[in-house]
Amino acid sequence: MPRRVCLSALLALLALAALPALASAGWFPAQPVDGPAPDIEKLGGVDLARDGTGGVVYLKRVDGAAHVFLSRFTGGRFRAPERVDNGLGAAASEAAVAAGDNGRLAIAWTAGPRVYGSVVAGATAQPGPLLGPTELYDDPSGPASDLSLDLGINGAAYATWAAPGGGGSDVRAARLTGVTWGLVGSPLDIDAGQAAGRGSQRSRVAVAAEGNAVVAWGENHPDGRPRVYARRLLGLNPSAFPQELSVPDLGGRPGGPADEVDIDVEDDSAFAWAVFREAFGGGSRSVARRLLGSTFDPAVPLDAGPATGSPRLAMNGRGQGLAVIENAGGSASGAFLYNDVFGPTAPLGSQPSTQGAEPKPAASEHSEVAVTWRVADGGGNGSIRGRLKPAATVPFGPEVGLSRPDLGPVGAGGFAIGADRLAGFTVAMLQGAPGANRTITAAVHDRPPGRPAVITGKHAWVSAKRLRWRPGTDLWGAQRFRVLVGGRVVGETTGRSLRSRSARLGTGRRLAYQVIAIDSRGQQTPSRVRRVRFDGQAPRLSVSVSGRKRHGARITVTARASERRGSGVSQIRVRYGDTAAARRSGSRFAGSHRYRRSGTYRLRVIAYDGAGNTRVKTVRLRIS
Repeated sequence: MPRRVCLSALLALLALAALPALASAGWFPAQPVDGPAPDIEKLGGVDLARDGTGGVVYLKRVDGAAHVFLSRFTGGRFRAPERVDNGLGAAASEAAVAAGDNGRLAIAWTAGPRVYGSVVAGATAQPGPLLGPTELYDDPSGPASDLSLDLGINGAAYATWAAPGGGGSDVRAARLTGVTWGLVGSPLDIDAGQAAGRGSQRSRVAVAAEGNAVVAWGENHPDGRPRVYARRLLGLNPSAFPQELSVPDLGGRPGGPADEVDIDVEDDSAFAWAVFREAFGGGSRSVARRLLGSTFDPAVPLDAGPATGSPRLAMNGRGQGLAVIENAGGSASGAFLYNDVFGPTAPLGSQPSTQGAEPKPAASEHSEVAVTWRVADGGGNGSIRGRLKPAATVPFGPEVGLSRPDLGPVGAGGFAIGADRLAGFTVAMLQGAPGANRTITAAVHDRPPGRPAVITGKHAWVSAKRLRWRPGTDLWGAQRFRVLVGGRVVGETTGRSLRSRSARLGTGRRLAYQVIAIDSRGQQTPSRVRRVRFDGQAPRLSVSVSGRKRHGARITVTARASERRGSGVSQIRVRYGDTAAARRSGSRFAGSHRYRRSGTYRLRVIAYDGAGNTRVKTVRLRIS
């Protein structure tokens, strides 16, 4: 190997060794979204769309009454909070949010007997306005509660909740199409005389790609054994064929009361999974069932025996996901779902929680799943932990703390998790004791930017005047790019190219060329190192035009380009000034053209060399 090449390679290695270590994906501890303040009351929920946009909703007192606030998530950051229920005086009791691509958001909340909805239409260059609020439901005979909300990838959303009805409560639903909410006319219950949808029988809704939904809930039964059911919603019409999820027996033990159902659906609505809790032989078990078409497959236990509960499920559009459960004693376990088979259920946390772990999963569209859970100490002070599983064949990563100890404990039900399509996860929390200053915080798992790719010309020549690259994917905001040549940093930019003023790049020697992408949290991803030659000079170019300069007559354009040294001429292009153009490979061009109309035209000839440098000559033609 020539000595100068060895020296150049050594300089590149030494420069890279001096740079900060290249970061891998990681969790970033909680940061305040709103607060600390004494008037923050309750977390509603958090959600991310596949494109990395989303939001968190929560309740905050204004003039003594709880109202709904939203903080949007754009560019990898939560934005300033904004009130959602403007113009309404009634205090809100629950809130939920669901996110779609391009900044689309659906927000729903309950306020006494009423249910309201708002929407951000999205698909605008700037964050769009909140449209609403719209009253979805009002029954003055009793309160609405136990709200659930989901938004599909086509923009349709469904909300479900419990409302006054036969036996005490019914499950009701509404659909969002565009910016218009519509109420499903009848309750979803199986038996109008039985209580359904409140407390541990609360409903859950999941929306498929075509805009239809599947809803699951718990409901009492005349024989005294509560069941869990599922039903499709086709537009505003409930399916005529609801299905019972709970089973009469499991492993020879008769089934007892069932509740705590959760459900998720693939992009194809023919495939869904539901998980629920049911008592068998004196102890509760966590059970899963797969929806295939219009019926559910046989029950699949998620545990080895009683007592378990609080099952939750998250699944991406391809059916990959995670089911989590809470074991006796307050520990959490999870089972990975892949190719419609649950893997072994394994412990997730290093220590039990004295008040229940409440594990909550989320699934990325890429290949990752994450789980968060609560750990309460002997005094009831809770903190939030999390773990990530990066791929089907890779085990869970280490347990990490996500809440901020200095901002106070996290109470029961005070956290939620959402995911985008590329391993971006956000965990929202309500930190602080009731009656004291409280803070809405958010921790994130941020994937480093995708690998950039340097752009070179033919035979690895690069223009010294313009260094170019293709950025890798990053859903969470703009990247910076650090450019290294021959082991030295020649500049940084947020664009996709850099104009260098370094004279040493025009030497023609082979040098190491690399671009490092840096995201907003300082995570770095390098491109592959390419060994290239730099060409700092544009080709010489001569142009001549001959022929009669009359419309309809033929003119002839000849051009010749040359380089004494460097990457060589690659092509010549001619733009005649009307709609016509032509090009030739190599250093010579000869072509003819007829102008159909009289007038003045600007004929432009451009010579390109192998590194991308250009020389332009313009000829002004007056055609009579």
